[in-house]
Amino acid sequence: MIGIFGGTFDPVHLGHRKAIDQLCDEVTFDKVYWVLSARPPHKNQVTADISHRFEMLKLELSDNSLYQADDTEIKRATKSYTIDTVEAFKHRFPDQGLVVIIGGDSLQNLYSWRQYKKLMASVNWIVLNRPGYSTKVPSDLRSRLVESPADLEKHANGAIWLYEGSEFAISSTQLRKELNCGSETPLSHMYLSARVKDYIRENRLYQSVVGSTDEQTNLYTRAERSAVDESMNSDQIKNQVVEALENVKGQDIKVLDIAEISDFADFMIVVSGTSDTHVKALARSASDQLRSQGVKPLNEDGSDVGEWVLVDFGDVVLHVMRPEVRVYYDLEKLWDEDVRKMVEQHREERDQ
Repeated sequence: MIGIFGGTFDPVHLGHRKAIDQLCDEVTFDKVYWVLSARPPHKNQVTADISHRFEMLKLELSDNSLYQADDTEIKRATKSYTIDTVEAFKHRFPDQGLVVIIGGDSLQNLYSWRQYKKLMASVNWIVLNRPGYSTKVPSDLRSRLVESPADLEKHANGAIWLYEGSEFAISSTQLRKELNCGSETPLSHMYLSARVKDYIRENRLYQSVVGSTDEQTNLYTRAERSAVDESMNSDQIKNQVVEALENVKGQDIKVLDIAEISDFADFMIVVSGTSDTHVKALARSASDQLRSQGVKPLNEDGSDVGEWVLVDFGDVVLHVMRPEVRVYYDLEKLWDEDVRKMVEQHREERDQ
């Protein structure tokens, strides 16, 4: 059985790796092909060039012969549609069963994928459930569910198995933001292998550069971020965000002063929403209130899903999260304790 695991891998991290490692403890694959989505139709932007992302992917997988970094979609000059990739793999492996591996959030959006019905019937599927969630299966797909990976081999195509054992998840967007700080942070320390981390450092990836190209991140330098709106300082923006969250009944609002330990913001605000809808409403309330006063967010990520929305107001960064996601990532501890210790240690070593 051949596994196909696709992604932009921007960058590939240990959340990806550990999830597939755990899956391979449950399922016997002849090979798992990690297909780099070079030109994804559902994402407006990636921040590292295709060649860099593929090199990092090869480095990450170099210690396991079961895994293969695959350039099928790199060689294709058009957008990276899964139906085309599946057809290419069926041509390469006509006598072997194919299984596409996706996350639970992707299952919700499969209806929007190109030639959705043909795609669903072309291969079998394994869905990796995210930590703390029960995967919602669209009603038209429930008849395809099977109870075990062994059942997949009994079906030529079209069966879906939900794998509930995955313990690893991480936002690549948040990881890139922390890499943008220019120094090792808790997320980069925990979720990047040494070889990928070294490659990023050597090639100066994910660092702020004015006038970014396809090979450079579109994140902002500290000076540029501070100039987002000169009429409001970070304290005023922070107060406006908190007021907006209180108006929509945000739960457990925490404001972290990170000015002394961060290269990209003065304040981080973390708040919980009771549901995906509430999370989205909280983020929208904060954005609308600041926009009404002329402060346009630099970036907003996660509003299409709702479990974790990040809104970047320059010197103030807002994280709106469902309670279980907030507990899992524990950003308050990372930034209020671990980062401070790391910065203090770095400064001590620098001053010696």
